[in-house]
Amino acid sequence: MLMMRFAGGVTVAGILGFIIVEVLKILMVPITAWVMGLLAMVLKILLISLAAATAIGVGVFFYRRSQQAGDEF
Repeated sequence: MLMMRFAGGVTVAGILGFIIVEVLKILMVPITAWVMGLLAMVLKILLISLAAATAIGVGVFFYRRSQQAGDEF
């Protein structure tokens, strides 16, 4: 009798595990697409920020350089 209960429990766990895996297979496609889109947006924002910071830094560098060159005369 004990073996039958154990076998029944293992069977129920196997069926539930199979159902959970199938549900996750269905859900993972949109979740993965959403995460990839989110990462793409973060990368775009990071690259735009880096480009803006570089442009501002170069502008400040050349402005200070021109100011120092004007002071030397």
